[in-house]
Amino acid sequence: MKLLEHLLSTDPAAPRLTVYNETTGARLDFSAQTLDNWASKIANMLVEELDLTPGQAIAVDLPASWQAAVTVLGALAARIEPQLIGAEHAGSVAACFTTLERHDAWAAKGVETVLVSKDPFGRGIEESGGELPDDSLDFGPIVRFYGDQYFGDAPRLDEAITPTTADRVLAQGWETYEQLTDAVLAPLAAGGSSVIVTGTASTERIAEIAENEKVTLQISPTKLL
Repeated sequence: MKLLEHLLSTDPAAPRLTVYNETTGARLDFSAQTLDNWASKIANMLVEELDLTPGQAIAVDLPASWQAAVTVLGALAARIEPQLIGAEHAGSVAACFTTLERHDAWAAKGVETVLVSKDPFGRGIEESGGELPDDSLDFGPIVRFYGDQYFGDAPRLDEAITPTTADRVLAQGWETYEQLTDAVLAPLAAGGSSVIVTGTASTERIAEIAENEKVTLQISPTKLL
């Protein structure tokens, strides 16, 4: 797949996305190869499971997380427009990736919902002890069955997103697509990497993470508000 070929051709195993969840204590690393696999699985799911076509839009109504980031990458690979919106802005989206807590608001809009658990390791709603509504898809167990390669006409990320700087960027989550672009997509497009910290973290803790992860550019939290 072309989406991340500029990263795969240089150092496919280097960490490109590192996510800290200060609530659960989890820390997860994703290399370009792993991100490419997830993006491929999600692109295949969008096309084969949801029957979406290039130019359609999906809502990504998820907290800042690796699941949200790879869902956006998968949408870009399939040339689907990802919108980081809530149900009150449903508009003409063809499907929504959201949490169990936000399901009812989307169901009331008549939008097909794919439910993503908050499990840091990607287990499904039912696998992590929840109850799946009858009208929804369980992201975790479904996406695993799709292939690690996407053979559709994916764009290159460094052509679809304006590259900024090849820094190792640290950000405390995001709220909008523009903020996600600054925190994750633009650094990846430029050949850099991202460290995302979610949950409550003190200034001292952020400084510790930045030092441990060899961060070279930190996005101020005020930029994300």
